[in-house]
Amino acid sequence: SSVIWLTACAFSLVLCQSVALEHGSAVFELLTSDCPTEPVMLRLWPPKPECSLLCTLSSECRLSVYLTDRAVCYRLSAMPTSTGSCGSRMVARRKLLASETAPSNPVTVGPSAPTSATPASSLSEASVIQNLSSNFVLWYNFKKSFKKLLYQAEPVNVTEQSPVDGVRLQGSSGSYVKVSTAEFSKYFAFGKQYSMFFQGKFSCNSVDKCISSFLDVNNPTNPTDLYIKSDGNIKARVQFTSGTYISKTWSSGCAGDSVERLMSFGINFGGTDFVFNAYYNGSMINSIDTSTSVFGGNFINVHNNLLIGSCMSAAIQPFDGWLQCWALLTGNLDAAQFDQLRNVCSL
Repeated sequence: SSVIWLTACAFSLVLCQSVALEHGSAVFELLTSDCPTEPVMLRLWPPKPECSLLCTLSSECRLSVYLTDRAVCYRLSAMPTSTGSCGSRMVARRKLLASETAPSNPVTVGPSAPTSATPASSLSEASVIQNLSSNFVLWYNFKKSFKKLLYQAEPVNVTEQSPVDGVRLQGSSGSYVKVSTAEFSKYFAFGKQYSMFFQGKFSCNSVDKCISSFLDVNNPTNPTDLYIKSDGNIKARVQFTSGTYISKTWSSGCAGDSVERLMSFGINFGGTDFVFNAYYNGSMINSIDTSTSVFGGNFINVHNNLLIGSCMSAAIQPFDGWLQCWALLTGNLDAAQFDQLRNVCSL
């Protein structure tokens, strides 16, 4: 039983931590010996709670190592050949294999733990990706992973992940998902068509709320972004390297209250302007305004970083709620294709 398993963990001085994962839970063993003497794998700089989460979300990770004196996290794909005492500055957790987790009903520890989960159909998702394979640039299903279609997403101050709801952002300027997108300006060149899709669970309260932004983190003015306005309407803006800046707003009717609701929407850019209709919860909605401006300055790096949940703007608040899916595609999608993305994200 789960009680017996917890007791066994306590008496063996092993901390058993379970974190939500795509196909169930990942169970970690806190090591007191056999720690690596020289970590050599991917080095990251997340807060301590995220070190195990990052390992959980990587199918290749077997060991997470956090060095408390340097605030550095390492992910190792195999147990090290050179080991020694862990010491007070090292927190090492070994991800147990399925054959090592004998209890049939492991206890889930932590705020992100769901009591139940709807099994995800990888075949259905694969089918949609196959159908739109020539269009996909980025596709993230945060109920499952931070890695899709070649580009690894980095969770920043993200400590909750659920196969039911996705990942939770706390509405602070330091909580978002980051993707390095160097040279992505080619997808946003004037005359190019693209589509964006987003699904999440959040409230449309009385603030402008960021969904995502492409920007130069060293000069975050005039980003290519997508956000919910304080009146519940959806706004998208695109910054071209030439200085031209185009924006459009669509009337979504998102309720202006504090209730978190599941919402999905998609927008199309037709090459010279955003398309008049946008996708919102299975229907097409109309634009209510559009504008074009020209700014001076250097915008060559404006699309080098994607921040999902942050626009790095004092006027637009960070996202507060659950991120589920986000996508960038070339070309323009119709309502039926947006429906496919919505259905896959809702599995």
